[in-house]
Amino acid sequence: MISEMYLQYFTAQKDFPFYIQYGHHDENMFLHNHADFSELVFVLGGHATHIVNDEEYPIQKGDVFVINENTSHAYKDPRHFRICNIMFQPDYFLKNFGDIKSLPGYHSLFVIEPALTQQNGFQSRIHLAPDVFDTFDQMITRIHHEYVSHSAGYQTMTSGLFLQMITSLSRLFDKSGEADDNTVSLANTVAYMEFHFREDVSVEELASMSGMSSRHFRRVFHEIYGTSPLKYLHTLRIRSAARLLRSTDLPVTEIAIRSGYPDGNYFSGKFKQFMGMPPLKYRNNPSQG
Repeated sequence: MISEMYLQYFTAQKDFPFYIQYGHHDENMFLHNHADFSELVFVLGGHATHIVNDEEYPIQKGDVFVINENTSHAYKDPRHFRICNIMFQPDYFLKNFGDIKSLPGYHSLFVIEPALTQQNGFQSRIHLAPDVFDTFDQMITRIHHEYVSHSAGYQTMTSGLFLQMITSLSRLFDKSGEADDNTVSLANTVAYMEFHFREDVSVEELASMSGMSSRHFRRVFHEIYGTSPLKYLHTLRIRSAARLLRSTDLPVTEIAIRSGYPDGNYFSGKFKQFMGMPPLKYRNNPSQG
């Protein structure tokens, strides 16, 4: 039987969806799902067998991997097995730091590979060389110390250190060559979308970048990101427009153009569709959007 685990089992801080803990496993750990959080795991010592969606894989000191929502996993046959678990809700940490998503390595390690575990096997991991491992071990120590101290401003400090860790891992995964070619191609395409969303790009062009047919690209994209490529682009554009509406006095027509919508009327319609109100009303009442 698979147990369902929620972040609230570990922390009561609803305004800060984050938890870090060390674990030392001498016995098998039960099969479980994460209902509402992702988990970044560092293997700090020893080795074990990792069970992911009924498949088994050896893991050892230096391995780093991500388990997202609705993926069952467990550990068995641990030997001197020590880990650090970092549990978090991605949207909370990335909502104001979207440029992380312009890193192909982020999409490979944190999104695509975990989502494709059932098809590709457990490849959503990276093995750290000893000197690199020591650097990340020090990061873990700092994050853990800051989090458990509950000193004034600890949420901001913890968030900053954690974002540094995510960015460093994403850059490292880009260079590691540990992702398969299909993952790399798709990750590069989504990173391109994050950086070039203002440009007029078709789904067919994006599919070509990924080395897939348009139909297959749409299917795989929706399977991983839970939406269509076109809606993903519109979401990026509308978020950009919302930021400009909140932070500038630019005319709506100018904001539309800067966000990838040369037609102001079309932009207004899309904005209302996504945000529930027209651009000018949002500018006056951004908290309602």
